[in-house]
Amino acid sequence: MMSLKEQEIYEDKVMEWIDDNFVLNEIEIEDYPFFLHGKLVRDKQGETMVVFWCVIYGRVDYRFQDA
Repeated sequence: MMSLKEQEIYEDKVMEWIDDNFVLNEIEIEDYPFFLHGKLVRDKQGETMVVFWCVIYGRVDYRFQDA
């Protein structure tokens, strides 16, 4: 089980990845609890992707809506 500190770190890493790869005022972000620290990212054209912490690889990962 993850400590609260670890959870905060992974949540921050997911949000940092989103910040590094998107213009934040051009997307909507909402929690997506089906994935660990998952965030549903939607752009202005309605395209969506899920960004989350992957415990297997120990890094941020993502999936597009069509995958």
